[in-house]
Amino acid sequence: MPENPLADLNPALMRPEWPAAGALLHVGPYELWPAARRLRLHGKPVPLTPRALDVLVALVRHHPGMMSKNDLLAMVWPGLVVEENNLQVQVSLLRKLLGRNAIATVPGHGYRLALPVGVGEAAAAALPSTAPGALLGRAGDLAELGDVLRHHRLTSLLGAGGVGKSALARHAAAAAGPPVAWADMAECAGSGDVLEAVARGMGVDGGAVDTLARHAGSQPCVLVLDNVDRVARETAALAQELLARLPALRLLVTTQVRLHVPEEQVYRLMPLAIPPAGCALAEALDYGALALLQARAQGHDHRFTLTEATLPDAIALCRELDGLPLALELAAARIPALGVAGLLRRLGDRLPLLAKSTGTGPARQRSLHDTLEWSYDLLAPAAQALWCDTAALPTWFSLEELMARRGGDEAATLDLLGTLVDSALLRFDAGHAPGYTMAPSHRAFALRKRADIAHTSPPTT
Repeated sequence: MPENPLADLNPALMRPEWPAAGALLHVGPYELWPAARRLRLHGKPVPLTPRALDVLVALVRHHPGMMSKNDLLAMVWPGLVVEENNLQVQVSLLRKLLGRNAIATVPGHGYRLALPVGVGEAAAAALPSTAPGALLGRAGDLAELGDVLRHHRLTSLLGAGGVGKSALARHAAAAAGPPVAWADMAECAGSGDVLEAVARGMGVDGGAVDTLARHAGSQPCVLVLDNVDRVARETAALAQELLARLPALRLLVTTQVRLHVPEEQVYRLMPLAIPPAGCALAEALDYGALALLQARAQGHDHRFTLTEATLPDAIALCRELDGLPLALELAAARIPALGVAGLLRRLGDRLPLLAKSTGTGPARQRSLHDTLEWSYDLLAPAAQALWCDTAALPTWFSLEELMARRGGDEAATLDLLGTLVDSALLRFDAGHAPGYTMAPSHRAFALRKRADIAHTSPPTT
C-alpha cells in the first residue's frame, strides 16, 4: 500500500507547488492568503497560532490528498525533533475553528482537509444594498453630490449624526461607479486599522499602500470611506497618499469631522426639508421630512396615513425633530402606540423616548441620545464646553451676544464655532440677523450635558 492511500484517486491534484504565491484561496467559507499568512471569515481575521496556520496551509496545498504525520512534522517544525502530540494539538485547534469534520484522520497514515478548496481573486467589499425609497427627499442632494463627484477626486460628505450620509453615499457611489469599493471605518482606532479597513474594502490582502496600488493599477474606481469621524487625521494622510499613487481613484468620505487636506471638496448634507405650517396635505408630502415620517410610520402599521386633521401635528413633529432622518425614523416607530399628537406631547423628554426597542444596528444609531453622544465625544473639551454654553443662549444668537455672555478670546471662540458648524451641531445663517442656532434635539442634549457638568464640578472657593 502506498504511503498515501488517496494518491491514486487523482494524481493530477497532488501539486506541492500549488497555489502560486500571493493567491487567494477559498477554504470552505474561509479566505486564506498563504503568502500573507492570513485567514479570514466574512472579512474578519480568524486568530490562529503560527503552527496551526502552517498545518492548514500544508493540508490545503495537498488537497484533496493526505499528508502523513511525518511530512507534516517535517514541514511545520523543520529541523526540530518534536512529539507527535504537538501536531495533534494544532489539528485539534483547527477543528475547533473550522468545524469538527473539517480535517479527516486517515487511520495509521495522517490527515487530509475535508473542506472544498478553490483559487480565486480577492473581491472588493460589496456596496451596501440600497432599499427602494431609502432616499426620500434626497433627489436634489443626489444630483448635486453626483456632480461634485464627477469634478473632484476627494469629496467629504459632511453632516450631523443621523442625517443620512451613508444612505446618500450608497446611492451616489452606485451612480458614479462601477467599480465601487466600500470601507466602513467606524471601528477603526488608528492608522493601522484604517489601512486594514481600506485594504479589506478594496479586496486586497495586506496592509501596505504599495499592495493597494498594485491591485488597483490604473483602473477607475470609486472608494467610499464611511464613518471616518474618529480617524479623520489618519484617513486624511492615507487619502493623500492614495490619490497620489492611484490617478484614476476617486474618494467619497462620510464624516462629521473634516479631513482638512487641499484636495478635499466638502458637500454639506442638511436635514430633510420641512413643510411650512398651513400647507395642504398633497403639497406637504412633497417635503422630504414629512414623506419619510409617513413612509416609516406605515412600515410599522400599514393602516397609518396622514390626514388633514393630523397634518398640523405631523408638521410640528418634523420641525421639533429638525428634519433629521434618524430622529424621524425613531419617532415613526412610536406612532402606532402613541399617535402623532401623543408623540408630539411627549417630546419634552425626547432623548429616552426616541430609541429602538431592539438592539439592532450600530450602537450609535439605536437611539437619538447615542447618536448625539457619539457626536459629542468627537469634540475637544473646549468645543464641548462651548456647545453646552450656546444651548443656554436664545434660539438665535449672534457672536456679540455669545462673547458678552461668555467672554474670552474672540479668535479662539471663532475657531471653536467653526468646528461646531462643520459638525452640524450649530447652524449659521448669514441671512438671519442673529446668526447662530441649533436643533431642538441638540439643545436638549447639550443642556442636559451642561447640567451634568455643573452637578459634578467641584465648588469654587
